Amino acid sequence: MELFRALLDFLVDWNLCILMFVMYSVIISISGTLVNFMMGLVPLPHFFLQAFKFGKMAHSVGVNKIISCLEVPKRWFIHFYISASMIVTVALLQMWKLYILRDPLPSWVNVTLDVFTTPDRKPAVNATTAALGLSLLALQIYRRLYENLFVSVFSSGRMNILHYIVGITHYLGAVLLLVSQAPGFDGKESHVSFSAVEFRHIIGTLVCFFGFVVQNRSLHLLASLRKNQGRKVTERHVMPQGGMFEILSCPHMLAEVLIYVGILLILHTHIGWGIVTLWVISNQVQVAIMNHKWYQETFKDYPLKRRAIFPFLV
Repeated sequence: MELFRALLDFLVDWNLCILMFVMYSVIISISGTLVNFMMGLVPLPHFFLQAFKFGKMAHSVGVNKIISCLEVPKRWFIHFYISASMIVTVALLQMWKLYILRDPLPSWVNVTLDVFTTPDRKPAVNATTAALGLSLLALQIYRRLYENLFVSVFSSGRMNILHYIVGITHYLGAVLLLVSQAPGFDGKESHVSFSAVEFRHIIGTLVCFFGFVVQNRSLHLLASLRKNQGRKVTERHVMPQGGMFEILSCPHMLAEVLIYVGILLILHTHIGWGIVTLWVISNQVQVAIMNHKWYQETFKDYPLKRRAIFPFLV
């Protein structure tokens, strides 16, 4: 009983969402560095490589039967955006009721934020800033759901169940962290005002929309490699060309970084969102480098000028 109480006290004292994103950032940074830069120097076990890699990048990895039992279809990516759409819609509705209708928060919202973030919540931004940040995150989630349903063509590849869990919890944690430091969600009244719009809000929004366009265009180009007249015709991997693929292997991952950085420009004093953005950058960079190396190994005529994710740099 005393141990249980001590555990509860620990969970209350620590922000579980922040701990989760910090843990994810550390794990992806260490694992990605081992796979991307140390594989020729340090012998890595097959079960680790099979658990870490997924999709086309896992084809060259030896098969471990135990790890194979913990894999799910890669097309289950869509579950990330189905669950995320429900979570962010609930958050938007609660924000609307709080800022526009001036209704008090339901008790379950406070309990949820107390458990997954911290009971000692202090606003990091004003209501206008929080509403804009959440709205842009919602647009990203809804757009990605549409793209998964009607644009992307998934292969029969698989991913480890841990990748699946990370994808589901990412959006839950991101939404909870964003609203946890929004005014009004600490029990005090607040409202949105257009007079509170600042120059950084405009810049951040433009960065986000640029990311939306680049990501959507890149995903259409990737899907076109497997389609003919709108129908899936092959699972064969083809070297992508056109758009920003002319200079990058993964422009869609650069776009993901830009979207989160754009929201960070808006939520500039929001510590929770800063940690979310750090995790997104860590993950996208490591996965992009892994993709880039796969392209270079697979296509012998792969353009030397292309970088993994950041033009002329990485």
